Amino acid sequence: MSRQLARAALAMVCVTCVSCGPPPAGMAGAPAPRRGVMGSLMREDRVVITRGSDVRALGVGRRWVYAVTSDAVLVYDRDRRAWQPPYTRDGGFEPSLVRTVATDPDDDSAWLVTPTGAWTLQPITSFLMRAPAGPLPARLRVGSLQAVYREFPSLQGFGQLLTRDDASLQSFPVVAGARAPDRTEVWLGTAGGGVFQVDPLFNSATSQPYGLAVSGAGAIARAADGVWIAPAPRAAEPRVALTFASHDLQRWRWLDDAGRRGFGGDRATSLDIRGSTAWMGTTRGLFRIALADGGTRAFTPMAGLPSDLVLSVLARAEGIWVGTERGLAFLPSDSVERRGRLITESEVTGVPVRALLATGDTLWVGTEGGLVLRTPGEQGVFVRPREAAALTRLRQPVRAIVRADSMVFVATRDAVLAFNLHSGTWSEPWPTSPWRSVGDVEVMAGDARSVWVGGAFGVVAVDRATGASRVARTGSDLPDVVTGLVLDGSWAWVATLGGVVRYRRAADGLIP
Repeated sequence: MSRQLARAALAMVCVTCVSCGPPPAGMAGAPAPRRGVMGSLMREDRVVITRGSDVRALGVGRRWVYAVTSDAVLVYDRDRRAWQPPYTRDGGFEPSLVRTVATDPDDDSAWLVTPTGAWTLQPITSFLMRAPAGPLPARLRVGSLQAVYREFPSLQGFGQLLTRDDASLQSFPVVAGARAPDRTEVWLGTAGGGVFQVDPLFNSATSQPYGLAVSGAGAIARAADGVWIAPAPRAAEPRVALTFASHDLQRWRWLDDAGRRGFGGDRATSLDIRGSTAWMGTTRGLFRIALADGGTRAFTPMAGLPSDLVLSVLARAEGIWVGTERGLAFLPSDSVERRGRLITESEVTGVPVRALLATGDTLWVGTEGGLVLRTPGEQGVFVRPREAAALTRLRQPVRAIVRADSMVFVATRDAVLAFNLHSGTWSEPWPTSPWRSVGDVEVMAGDARSVWVGGAFGVVAVDRATGASRVARTGSDLPDVVTGLVLDGSWAWVATLGGVVRYRRAADGLIP
């Protein structure tokens, strides 16, 4: 039996076994989807998105382009002009160890060569497995940047122009390259600019970005057709930029600071999008970013903030509310080019303000000293909810606040309270839910079906109707500490300091 027939038979056996096995993920009694290194029939259900801007090795087959980063193997389908879900650390596979990518002319698979042996990757069946020990087959095709330059010497001279980002005008050094076997086409991998598809005859290039611009996500915010992801870089990363990802993970954009200051060079902590402007809180102040061109203005204590450490941001038509480590500030919409205004009322002065929400004309403020409300009107004042005297949890530190239909959910370190906007009553709807399994609650998201909370140890998702819950844990399910959550129809986006995980939500709105 030929190699192709053998693999097809093995794939058919796997499909047959799955069809006769347990019920699919998301149904009662079903296990979590299999994520083993041998592949899964439901790879779209959980996609781990890591940094894609720094490409260290490349291989190009007749159909597939294989781009290796420190955290993943990215696979581009040249026929469909579409990205597959990436292959990340799993089952003993470590992308950072890959030194060379060879392609098999028999079946277009990739051989990923590491110092400890090779792995084979077949995108058609989503199989990634250890290759047999011994020398590599002689038929394999190994591309290299040196071979590309020997065949097309003009590319070396045009390198800085070919890998230039049109928006920021930055050029990124080429570190990897490979030639297509079936047409005059070259792919170049860069340090900071991702992958470029190059026509060597006309010295023209097209950027094909995938993934984050930096290693981690400090915050995440919903956009009309996807999400914006704020950066949480590690030390000495070549590029610090905002990342846009479409719902289907096919359209990506890396938005740099037009002033080339890397948005202060530190970690983002919060993000809100209003119109064509992003407001990003960081450990070094607040940044207003024009999404059209990356034009940036920074706000620090010199511009009226109580502290450099911004913890929460809420963009409104009348202006921007900014929660910091030492209190609250407001930037009126007609004076954002000048200074902000410190809020000096005692309830929100000198305390960390971690959460902000507006319902109509009422501002909800989550502080280290508990929940505070700002009454409607231009002369509104900050007061404690009248129920705070009897409901002690409202006087505990509030970490996150979200609204879902007629309910406002308020998260403390280890509980979620609910306020019904119609009846004006408080409740603790799911007192037995495993909130503490995430550590201290840091972020929250909610919609008509479910409420999700996240922290250092993972995410808990709770079905609003039944109280049923599911947990995703840091280390096994999530790359790192959770920093943000977005629920958007069929998708749930979990931002972490090690990347972003996009889940296809189960029928009950929970983790699949």
